[in-house]
Amino acid sequence: MARLVGTAGHVDHGKTTLVRALTGIDADRLPEEQRRGMTIDIGFAYLDLPEVGRVSIVDVPGHEKFLSNMLVGAMGMEAALLCVAADEGVMPQTREHFQILCLLPVQRLIVALTRADLADEVTRELAADEVRTLLHGTRFIDAPVLAVSAQSGEGLKTFKAALQTALTSPTTVAGREWYLPIDRSFTVKGFGSVVTGTLGGGSVVLGDTAIVQPGGQPVRVRTIHIHDEPQTRSEPGQRTALNLAGIDLGQLERGQIVGTVGVVFETEMLDATVRWVAEPKHGERIRLAIGADEAIGRIFLNDHQADLVQVRLERPVGCVLNQPVILRRYSPPELLGGGRVVIPQAKFRRKKDNVRVADAKNLVDAVLQAVGDEPNGVPNEEVCRRLGKSAQALGDAFETLKSQQKILGFAGLWFTPAGFEAGIAQYTEALTKLHDEQPGKTGLPREKVASVAGLSWAGKPLDRILAELSSRGLISVDGTTVRSVQYKPKLPARQRIFLDRVLAEIEKADVNVPSPYDLMKTLDAPPQAIAEILRVGVQAGELVIVDEGIYYTPAQLEGLGKRIREFASEKSFSAAAVRDALGASRKYVIPLLEHFDSIRFTMRVGEERVIRD
Repeated sequence: MARLVGTAGHVDHGKTTLVRALTGIDADRLPEEQRRGMTIDIGFAYLDLPEVGRVSIVDVPGHEKFLSNMLVGAMGMEAALLCVAADEGVMPQTREHFQILCLLPVQRLIVALTRADLADEVTRELAADEVRTLLHGTRFIDAPVLAVSAQSGEGLKTFKAALQTALTSPTTVAGREWYLPIDRSFTVKGFGSVVTGTLGGGSVVLGDTAIVQPGGQPVRVRTIHIHDEPQTRSEPGQRTALNLAGIDLGQLERGQIVGTVGVVFETEMLDATVRWVAEPKHGERIRLAIGADEAIGRIFLNDHQADLVQVRLERPVGCVLNQPVILRRYSPPELLGGGRVVIPQAKFRRKKDNVRVADAKNLVDAVLQAVGDEPNGVPNEEVCRRLGKSAQALGDAFETLKSQQKILGFAGLWFTPAGFEAGIAQYTEALTKLHDEQPGKTGLPREKVASVAGLSWAGKPLDRILAELSSRGLISVDGTTVRSVQYKPKLPARQRIFLDRVLAEIEKADVNVPSPYDLMKTLDAPPQAIAEILRVGVQAGELVIVDEGIYYTPAQLEGLGKRIREFASEKSFSAAAVRDALGASRKYVIPLLEHFDSIRFTMRVGEERVIRD
């Protein structure tokens, strides 16, 4: 992993001068910066350290007018160089920059007492005491405080050694899901569009496909440069230039993010956990610093979690899960707090609402937590939104949980077993209620039942769910209507009498049941009447159609199943064997066996069948 070090501190406290003394590079690249002798925008240099390698250094402006530019440089720092002039001590911007470092995931700090040649021993010690007071009570309490002079060279060797010590601690291995906040964009003749930034996470490799957000523009990484040298890959924390194919310079601007598809999101509303340094107000207008961008919006607090805030922005920004953010008041732009993004694409919520924030460090646990025990189920895209991950990134976690039977999937709608059982209970209760309210209806619209149950089930997920309920013997499905298997519709008297006559004729036959034509002749009824009463009988659950023109009562089918089990419980059997055992013709045997296959009573094995356990 590459290392990124950044400066921080009050204006004119020697940040750029120290960087130049350490590296030999003037980080003030803009003509106006060189003319005014003051850093306005972020600048860059690098330093080679034994046992560490090449270290990128970002130099940030200290003047309060350019604090937004300071935030751009500070976002990706692993270690910070806090510059405090030995002859002046801690100043207002020193405190503000230090507060920001405390809010960001900066891991290490070294304090440089700059301009040491301009301060006597007593003045140096007073400045050092002010610094130690500033560090007290923070994670940087043990940070080294070293006097240095860029003019005389005093302390530079010791300072480099301290920097090397700070950067030789173990680091985590980068993954392949990467993102780069864009702080500059330009064109290079013969190559096209180039963007620069500090790689915020993951590892980018030549040829990677990516997306630029906001805007959703697909791109490909054509070349990679680090400190003007071509590379085949870049690691987190490295100052990186990417030559992007597939996008024009006019589509690029500072503040966008380029990265792995499904990792980088466009959003106007995000949830973040924040550590506050000033008391926020619900609905307050704020400035959000994220990546290399600053956007205006409002913050909305939560009654249940004091550190949870929803940020609703006035324009889209690029956003990544766990990305650091800094919040300031809109005016005056005072620091409010800082933290991390927990839901990149948040949904509107009220102050009183409970919000489930999943820990995405362990993806299996995170997916399970994101699905939860919701009776409605959670769509695939909603799980991805809650976790800030692509469907591809979560694929293995879904498969693991499915194999462990900890989640159930129905065409992209996910449940825990407890959540699914709760959903089933709601659906069947609503179905019973509607049956009671409409006793004459043999079937009810499946979507209406879901609506009455307070469930949003629809489309393919509903198809799969109803198939599951049917296989459990809870409901009967007929096209777009459903019926509880316990429900017996109250038929008009004449229809009841006619159905009973049809049932009696069918039950006389045992296996070789009469066809609709046979019933028409026997009962002296028109074909339309026979077709209608057979349909009513099926919807009422008093008849089962196993093939076109072949109807049985449930009791008949249960009896036939018992007879098959009696002669074939311990062996496989053929259709011919069933024909002989039941005394049936082939016309009835094949449809019967296919029906028993469909209800999972039998299973076909080659040309024969076996009884399922």
